[in-house]
Amino acid sequence: MEIVWLSANIFGLEMLKEAIKIRESNIKAIITLRENATTVMYDSVDVKKWYGFGIDVFEIGNINEEKNLIKRVSPELIVMCGWRQIIRRGIIDIPPKGVIGFHPTPLPKGRGPAPLINSIMQGFRESAITMFYISEGLDDGDIIGQEWFRIEETDHAAEVYEKCIVGGKKLISKYIPMIADGTAPRMPQDSSKATVFEKPSLKNNRIDLDKESIEEVYRKIRALSKPYRGAYIEKDGKRLVIWRAGLEG
Repeated sequence: MEIVWLSANIFGLEMLKEAIKIRESNIKAIITLRENATTVMYDSVDVKKWYGFGIDVFEIGNINEEKNLIKRVSPELIVMCGWRQIIRRGIIDIPPKGVIGFHPTPLPKGRGPAPLINSIMQGFRESAITMFYISEGLDDGDIIGQEWFRIEETDHAAEVYEKCIVGGKKLISKYIPMIADGTAPRMPQDSSKATVFEKPSLKNNRIDLDKESIEEVYRKIRALSKPYRGAYIEKDGKRLVIWRAGLEG
């Protein structure tokens, strides 16, 4: 099965390494973001790393402006992981086996932006990485599979991110062969059970000890730690960024 790989971050790079191992997977091209693209992410991968696989690499600014490129490569499937831009119908309709993506929540719960950050900040004790078919809606496409994992009270963002990578690799190895032979599950989401995360504002990275409980501060520090920008205390025009914390008592 000929695949176009659409990614710009660490998660997508790790998923690509797993997909290359699969007999049914023939990665025809990698599409990534130019270094100056407006949607570059905190966990972005150095563009040069995509050139180490002996696969054609295309650096772009907006996927929805690249219909001719996609048609020229003519993939059977597009795999999108670690890509902020919403893909429009004109791209979705090109590959006959569709476009699949990943979302680090148990969809339909937790649709929308910053899912990993929001999951920790809201105190989730378990979550899942979901593989699903991309549609024009907000994370509402048919589900292929999910891998569940625990979020421990001591887990910071990097630990949860790694659990997503582990789960994502399992989904890749299990379902890519099934997509290739047409036997992959396709389970519609129950939108009546959907929840949608709000996009965090950068001003919310600031810790306010007068308004936030210790538990809220602890979750904020964990959620915003690397690879994200970090929670901070501000005083006298200076910021103290807190990357790790523990809760006692």
